[in-house]
Amino acid sequence: MELIKIDPVRRRKYRIISYSVIAAGLAALIGGTWVLNTFFRPPPEKVWTEEELLAHPDVQLFRDYVRIDTTRATGSEVAGAEFLAAQLEAVGIPTHVERLGDGHANMWGILEGKRREAIVLHNHIDVYEIKDSDLWGHPPFGGEVRGPWIYGRGVFDMKSVTITQLRAMQDLAKRDRKPEFSVIFLATSGEETGSDLGVRWVLENHPELVGRFMVVLTEGGIVEPKSQQEIKFWGVEFAQKQFATLWACSDSRERLEELKREIADWSQANQIWRLTPEVEIFSKAYGPSRDSPLYQELVVNASETLLDHRQFAQLPNYLKAGYREEVATFPIEEDPEGGYRMRIFLHLLEDSDVDALRERLLPEWLLHGVAVATEPPLGAPGGSPVDHPAFQTVLGTIREYYPDTLVGPHFLPWSATDSRFFREAGIPSYGFSPFMIFSTDTYRVDAVDERISLPGFLTGLDLYVEVLDNLAG
Repeated sequence: MELIKIDPVRRRKYRIISYSVIAAGLAALIGGTWVLNTFFRPPPEKVWTEEELLAHPDVQLFRDYVRIDTTRATGSEVAGAEFLAAQLEAVGIPTHVERLGDGHANMWGILEGKRREAIVLHNHIDVYEIKDSDLWGHPPFGGEVRGPWIYGRGVFDMKSVTITQLRAMQDLAKRDRKPEFSVIFLATSGEETGSDLGVRWVLENHPELVGRFMVVLTEGGIVEPKSQQEIKFWGVEFAQKQFATLWACSDSRERLEELKREIADWSQANQIWRLTPEVEIFSKAYGPSRDSPLYQELVVNASETLLDHRQFAQLPNYLKAGYREEVATFPIEEDPEGGYRMRIFLHLLEDSDVDALRERLLPEWLLHGVAVATEPPLGAPGGSPVDHPAFQTVLGTIREYYPDTLVGPHFLPWSATDSRFFREAGIPSYGFSPFMIFSTDTYRVDAVDERISLPGFLTGLDLYVEVLDNLAG
């Protein structure tokens, strides 16, 4: 792929928006309009109210998609796929909906460019299950708007990104000229449950489509704002850990509870720190963004930090996770075949040996009286190249929008996305979040009253349109 020169960025419709927990309290006491006007710095001629947000066509489109239940238990991915396909068909983009039974579906639409090679805008249709509906203050599939926020399952993970991708592709289709590269909108099944009928299915069963994949943009990445005027770091995900799944089974819930405690103590005491090439790339890019001079030095000089236990201990856990393999245990549940079971994740760094890691962190004596089944790790052991023209174009576009922001590669230490499967197939894949929002919204991802700032969503949509325009040419 050639690097497309970034044209001067169009004047943005909206300025940077963000909200804090304090803002939510003020909204309840004083009113949503005051909060919007105080915490959102729009152009002088435009001030958002809740009513105006509700009337915005992109917000309406977002709400319509959120209102479709696409959970595995009570919803239908087919309904979500058909909704997205209808939006693309409306601007002349041909689509295909692949129905796989039991409500599962994949969908793709292709905007042909001058070249056959395609930029893939990937998203997953399914959303995390609702396990605590009685605790929600807003209906999980109501798409309710209160003040600056929209509430609902999947508004963050990942229907907001889906709609920005959709709108960016619609905008590209309405241009007078054909783009240089083709663009494929790919919405897939079951990301929350392993993608066996989603990305993995597409990669295995649709070579005629996959053969066109040049580069993929999907979920992931981070945005760390300090205020409305200052962003510490904007990271585009290029690498992540692998995960191997183990199932510990027993007739005794108490034995599994005991095992959970033993694993926490043993694995913590027997971790080994090491610096992989991809984590070193992230560390050198991320370190300068830290407020503390000490953290800057520790992260930028990670190879030296790992040699000193006292220095390493000063790092926050999310950074420590990038330099070590870890074990994570999940809540104990009833086994469908009888008794109880507990899922265990082995977090693997690049080139990890699964058997050696299990022997070190989960020795046989620790598992006495428990039956353990191990599943092989899924996805690629390494990341995507940071010198890829598409990756550099995304970074360049963000810099054009936010000139004083440190932008760079991000390593994902604690979760996994479908990028791992694209990478395993040799396709560069990058996680890009366009939304400038505070962490108070991210805390609710896949949790009760999941929400996202609508002004932040609209600004992110504008950025995504520009990114795709620069990528497609």
